[in-house]
Formats: sequence, C-alpha cells, structure tokens
Amino acid sequence: MLGLTGWKKYLGIYLILLVASHLTISLFGGAMDQQKASGQSISLQVVTSDSSQSDQTFNLFYEDRYKGNEENPTVLFLLPGGPEGPEVFDSLAADLSSQFRVIIPHLTSGKEGTNELPDYSFQTRAEYAHQLQKELGFQNAHVVGYGLGGASAINLAHSYPSDIQSLSLISSIGVQELELLGSYRLNHAVHGVQLAAVWLLHNAVPHFGLLDSVGFNVSYAKSHYESDQRPIRSYLKQYQKPLLILHGRDDPFVPVAAAQEHYRIVPQSSIQLFDADHDLIKTHSDSVSQSLVQFVLDVENDKALAADDASAQRVEQAQESFSNVDFQKFKGVSLAIIMLIIIFSTLISEDLTCIGAGLLAARGLIGFWPAVIACFIGIVVGDVALYLAGRFLGRPATKKAPFKWFISDKDLIQSAEWFESKGGTIIIATRFLPGSRLPTYFSAGVIGAGFWMFISYFLLAAAIWTPILVGISELLGNKLLGYFSLYKDYALWVVLGALFLFVIVIKVVVPVFTHKGRRILLSRYRRLTRWEYWPPYVLYAPVFCYILFLGIKYRCMTLFTAANPAIPEGGFVGESKTAILDSFSRQDVATYARISSVWNAQKKYEHVQQFMQQHQLDYPIVLKPDVGQRGTGVQVIRHEEKLHKYLEEAEKDIMVQEYCGGREFGIFYYQYPDDETGNIFSITQKHLLSVTGDGRKTVEELILDDDQAVDLAKYHLSANRYQLYDIPEDGEEIPIVELGTHARGAVFTDGQSLITNALVEEMDRICKMASGFCFGRFDVKAPSAAELKDGKNITIIEANGVTSESTNIYDSKFSFWDAQKTLMNQWKLAFEIGQQNRSHGAAVTSLREFFQRLGTYIVK
Repeated sequence: MLGLTGWKKYLGIYLILLVASHLTISLFGGAMDQQKASGQSISLQVVTSDSSQSDQTFNLFYEDRYKGNEENPTVLFLLPGGPEGPEVFDSLAADLSSQFRVIIPHLTSGKEGTNELPDYSFQTRAEYAHQLQKELGFQNAHVVGYGLGGASAINLAHSYPSDIQSLSLISSIGVQELELLGSYRLNHAVHGVQLAAVWLLHNAVPHFGLLDSVGFNVSYAKSHYESDQRPIRSYLKQYQKPLLILHGRDDPFVPVAAAQEHYRIVPQSSIQLFDADHDLIKTHSDSVSQSLVQFVLDVENDKALAADDASAQRVEQAQESFSNVDFQKFKGVSLAIIMLIIIFSTLISEDLTCIGAGLLAARGLIGFWPAVIACFIGIVVGDVALYLAGRFLGRPATKKAPFKWFISDKDLIQSAEWFESKGGTIIIATRFLPGSRLPTYFSAGVIGAGFWMFISYFLLAAAIWTPILVGISELLGNKLLGYFSLYKDYALWVVLGALFLFVIVIKVVVPVFTHKGRRILLSRYRRLTRWEYWPPYVLYAPVFCYILFLGIKYRCMTLFTAANPAIPEGGFVGESKTAILDSFSRQDVATYARISSVWNAQKKYEHVQQFMQQHQLDYPIVLKPDVGQRGTGVQVIRHEEKLHKYLEEAEKDIMVQEYCGGREFGIFYYQYPDDETGNIFSITQKHLLSVTGDGRKTVEELILDDDQAVDLAKYHLSANRYQLYDIPEDGEEIPIVELGTHARGAVFTDGQSLITNALVEEMDRICKMASGFCFGRFDVKAPSAAELKDGKNITIIEANGVTSESTNIYDSKFSFWDAQKTLMNQWKLAFEIGQQNRSHGAAVTSLREFFQRLGTYIVK
C-alpha cells in the first residue's frame, strides 16, 4: 500500500471528513430543511434565467397572516431579500396583520427547504411572487420590499403594474450607480468572488450541516451574482403609482444616497429617513409599521400621490441627469465597509478595482486617498500572499509529477540567480502589465527570490501605479473602462505570445543544436509516450474499477484482506516490512533490524553499529523506511557520513539490512489454501544499469548515449551528479543504478523462463515457514539466474502483501493493456484466495474497520 506522509495525511483526513459531511447533509439535510420551513406551501412553476416558466415545479413556502374580521381585507405583500429570510418581517407582520392581510413568500433564500433552482435573481423572484399572487387570487396588493427584495418589488411593479396598488421600499437596493463600486462589470466580479467563496465554504468545508443554519448561503450569493440592477433606474422612472421610501441614514450596505436618488427620480414618492442602519426594520419596527399603515391607508383613500399628481418642481428634478456630487460621502462604519470591499475586490482584479475606486471618488462617495489606501492595502496583501504561496507551496510541488518532469533544481537555482539580478526590472514591469503578476510573483516565491528584494521593488511599483490608476479613473470616469478593456485584452497576449516563443526557442529549438539537448528531448518524449513511466493513478484506474466489480461479485468489498491471514488487512495498508519478514525463517532472509523513530539520532546510530558488529557486517548496508513504497527512502549506505545524515533526517521507523550481492529478482507467489503446493505467478528480472567507459566520454555522455538510461536521463544525471564529469577507462564498467526499483531507474524484464519445479518447491518451503502467507511478491537476491532456477542460495530482502505488483509488466514488450490484464488476474487471485481462507475461518476486515485502519494509517 502506498504510504502517506506529511501534507498527504492531512489531505486524506480532510477528504474523509468532507465525504462524511456531504453524506450527513444528503441524508439528513432535507429533513432539517423541512423542519425549518414554516407556514403553508404551494406548487409553482420553476422559472429559468430568461424569466420563462419550465415544466418543472417546486413547493414554495409562504405565510398568510390576518387577525382582523373583514371579508376582503387589504393585502400587504411583503418581499424579503436579505440573508435573514422571511423572519426579518416577524415583528412588522405581527403589527400589520391586525389591520391587513399580510402575505410573506419564502422567496428561495435557500434557507427554507426549497429545491435547487436554476436562477435566483431578483427578476426571477418577482416572477415567483406574481405566480403566488395568481395562485392565491389577490390583486391590487400593496407591495413592500426589503433589501434585495426591494429590487424584486420594483421588477414586479414594472412587469405587472395592474396587480399592485403601491410600492414601499425599506433599506432597498436600487440604481446600479450607487451599488458597491457603481459599475455592473466591477460589481459582477465582486459578486462572482463572493459566490465562489460562499460555495467553497458550504461545499469544500466539512461542516455537517451547521452552515446551513447561516443565512449567508449559496442561493443568497447567487441572487446578487445572477441579478442585473442596470434596468432599475428606467423601471423607477416609468413607475406611476404611489411610492414610500424608508431608509436608515447610517445604512452601511445600501448608502442613503441610493434612497435619495430613488426619491428624486420618482417625483410622486415620499421618503422618511431614520437614525438607523440596515436593520431599520428590526430596530425601528414600530415607526416603520406606523409609516406603512398610514401610507397604505392614504393609498386606499386616494390621498397618496400618483405620478400625475407630482409637483412640477419634482418632475423637473426627476428629469435632470444623475449627479452624485450632492450626496454625502461614505464615512465612519460605512467608509470602513466600502474600503474592505475595495481591499477584497483587489483579489479579483487589482486594476479594475483601482478603476472602480476612482469612479467612487469621482462620484463623491469616497475620498481620493481612502480609495488609494484601500487599493494599495489589497494589492500588497494579495501579491505578497502570491509570493508566499509560491515560497511554501510551489517549491514542494516542483519535486512531484508532472512539474518535476519540466523543472529541475538546477533550473530553479539559475532562475533565482537571474531574478536576483533582474528582479527589480521584472517586478516594476509586471505592475504595468495586467495579467502578468500572478505567474511572476508566484514564480518568484517558487524559485526562492529574496523576500526583502521582492517586497522593496514591489512596494515601490505599487506606490507609483496605484495612485496613478485611481487618479486617472477619477478624471476620466467610465471612459477609462473602455480604454483599459482594450489594453487588457491585447497587452498580455502580446507579451505572453512573445514569452511562449522564447520558451519554445530555449526549451526546444536551442537544445536541438546540442547532443545533450537532443537526448534530453528524446527522454521527455519517451516518458510521455511509454506507459511504464506514466503516473500510478493512470495505470490503476481500470484496475480499481475491476476491484469494485470483484467486490460486488463476491458480495464483500474487502475480501482480499483475507488473502494473507498472517498480515493485517492482507498487507493492503501500512504493513511493516520487519513484521512481515519476522514470519519467515531467519536463514532465508537477509539480516535486518528495526530502528525506532522515538530514538534520537545518536541512539539510532548506536543500534546500527551494534547490528553491524553482531552480524559482522561492514559497509555497504541498506537503510529503508519500515513502512514505504516504490523504493522511497531506500538508500545504500557506503560510509559513516551518509549514515549519520540518513539517521538525522529519518522521522519514522526504519529498517537496517545487510547488503546482499548477486542479482535481484521479483517473485510473485501464490497458493490456494486448499492446495498442497503453490504457484509462481510471475518473475521479474531486475537489471541495475551500468555504462561502460571508452576512455574518451564522461559519465554524463555515457548515460545520455545509453539507449536504456536515456529514458530517465534527468534522474540518472542527478543520482550520479558527483561523477558526471569523470572519464572512465576503456572497458571500465560504471554502475549508475543501485536499487532494484523501476521508479529509481532499474530496468525490469519478464523472467517467465526462470520458473522451474525446483524453484516452486523452494518457494513452497519458504512460505510454509510463514503460516498464513498465501499471496504476494518477494524481492530476492541470488548469485545467478541459474541458481535461482535451481532454487538455491536465494535470499529474501523484502516481502510484500496483497497490494504488491507483478512487476514483470514493466517489461517493454508488454503493452498497457497487457499490464491491465496481468494486474486484473492478480487481483482475481487475491479475491479467490481470500474466499477460500474465509471458508476456513480466516477473518475478513469489515469495510468500516478497513477505513478506520486506513484513516489511522493516514494520520500516522
């Protein structure tokens, strides 16, 4: 089983918790939502993003309250819109329902148990409100909209004017120019990031349904992202009936300037401002209730103004062009919130946010320097975070596939040196080139460019660029968006095109002109086109599906864990190499000992020395992780210095073992419990590559010219870096691979011809010494292939359980599908042997226990 260490174990824990969280929500979330839902429900047609009705239906919950005695009472239609849901009207509805019939739809806030809907915009919410009107049979309602629900109310009044008598807006959003950054494009980007963040919070964080009780959910975020406020100005100008505007002077979310603008462009409107914030409807519910009651009664008694009744002065004011100079700037809490919005918006697009901040300054909503400071802070935080992400996350990634195929330590060192000399120019240039900063700053962290050098030039560039861009946008206004769009659309592509050509020239064209470059290109091509070098997850994807099939066939997904009763889980996960070898006779196994991770480096060294003295061993010796895979951490130790270094760096239990000479083979053995003798499934011959000198070429040249070594040229060059420029004598053989591991450069060939009765008998004898070992691969050493065939002088250096590979598949004569067939046959045997062992009383690990052990192994 592949071991997981470091960040991988935390990733494993996270994935397990995430799956468990989603299962909990899928099993119990619907029931919880239904418990939250209150009032009555009605079936409505689902509305799509183009405001048309589909054939699908869903249940909409709503509240219908009336405590009076009239047969046909006046209807107040209250439309919620904020993250709080319809409960925001609770205190207000309690007051109003004594005089009016109060209807409150739960307009798909996502909090009240509705199904997933295709669209959550306030345009769509207005359509649902109208459907509810028709289904309940009430017309000429007085519509009240709160927050985002105000936009729904405006759309409802515009689309269906004959169905409403009046409109009341409480803390309502409205005209585009006074929403957030003022521009639809900029706001849409902000809402897009908000939606992504909320989606990640609800779907990528294991919360087990706890976040579902928070109103700020995905559907609410979609309401903003999927809505368009640009038509609202024209809708309000066309509105002909009475309008009441109630707003808090200290509203941090919807500026009072928005309410004042609505009042200006609707000449028949009336406005009341309160010393309150956005929660006006809660903190001043009595005053709001009284204002609504008086307004509705005035409308009912024809005392409220309609458009035809507006004064000439108000009509004239409504016809004037929009100007923000007379509105009050953001200040106090409102200023802090808008600056925070600007700061977070820079994480989406630094330049567009600077332009948006300049537009806010041009409209008088924020001062020039607060706009610059907010942009500057956001730019610094975001770009320094990019650098640090590259520094701490990117560097480890370059040591793993696929990045390590293209980026070497040498490349990083050379890039770091180049960046140190040219970094100032690069950083300042990228500040003026949109789209280039993310790769540049992240790469600066990856290559380990000096932090203080980076931060110094970065702060200088940001301090120059930010006030320039904010100032220009304040002067030019919306025109700059058009200019910047053209610049942004083409500038980066031109530069990227040039860089792409440069990379092609450096990575492909230039190497073609050198012998080493051509051989490295050949190496890359072979690793991409030869399946034996592909990542394990590609190789095992079809095999995994076959294992699932076998689990279904045998009605036990973990039946394979009984294939080797002597090993926990059959040797699937976290098996100890020393524990497995303990099962065999010491005379058949290369001498070994376990070194505990709890010991300090000195104690580890002392135990290794005692081991060597006890068994009369000299260097070289072999050190390897006691739990490991694919040769990771295995080293041949040839001197004291290397021994000390290995022991100091080892964080987990390790195994020290004598170094055995001779040839290495992989023998895959199995025995059905009902059979007297076993069988050899396959044999792999492991060839440790070497190159032969000619008295002229260096070791580097010999490696590149070798037709087998060139496949893993970069690995071999790195592993032999201390002797690359030596020139071996003519005929001198230089080993370049020490370990019999395919991933570490060994060449594997099929050894089917080595299977003999004598060898099978010897393997039967060895395995009978380990009661309960029926299935797995032995890595063995023998003086020669002939002695292996005779079953003589075989020394076991490692034994692997149920997840061991039949490594003969890596012979180049086998195709990808040949390998699949072999691996599937191997797993078929594991299930068949597990079935027989189970019939003889062997325990099968339950699926729950299996995952518990897997989780414990991941944590370790």
